Formats: sequence, structure tokens, C-alpha cells
Amino acid sequence: MESCGKRAVDNSKESEQEETGRTDINEEDFHLKILKDICCELLSNMLQELTKENTLEGLHQGHLNEQTCSCAFQNLLPLYFASVQSFLEVLREADQTLADNLEKRFPSLKVHT
Repeated sequence: MESCGKRAVDNSKESEQEETGRTDINEEDFHLKILKDICCELLSNMLQELTKENTLEGLHQGHLNEQTCSCAFQNLLPLYFASVQSFLEVLREADQTLADNLEKRFPSLKVHT
């Protein structure tokens, strides 16, 4: 009889721990989303401020390439479309091929002339 009572208490403790664990995960997800949103806002502001010279330097140092730009665009689009498009115009002046490749990967960015 006592062992049944202990099992019931143990099971309720496990349920509480599982529920607390899920709450912690949801809270962590919420905080990660906030952090991602802040980072995207910062990145979009930085992209708007980049000059051709900054972009060329980033390309030469290997900080800017198709992979890093694609990753950034995936996170920024469609919310920060204007920032990405502004950066793409500067990038086109620095590296036409890279800008064209990114436009192919993200058709929504194609300039309509």
C-alpha cells in the first residue's frame, strides 16, 4: 500500500518536472526569438550603412560570400526587404557575379526595370 502511494507521489513529481521542463523550453524559445529579432534588426541597419568600400573589404577578407549573404537574406526576408535590396545594390557595384547569384536564389529581389 505504501509503495503505491510513493509511486503516485513520484509520478506526480515527474509530471511536474516534465511540465516545468516544457515551460523552460517554451520560455527559452521565446527568448531566442526575441534575440533573433534584435539581431535581424541590427543586421538590417548595418546593411543599409555599408558602402562599396566596406563591402569590398568584407569580400576580400572573406567575411562576405554567397553563403553568408544567403543565410542573412533567409533570416531578413521578407520583413527587411528594403535593407536587403539596398545592400544588394551596393554589392552589385562591388561584385556583380555575387549579386546576380543572390538574385537567382532570391527571385523576389530581382530589380524590375
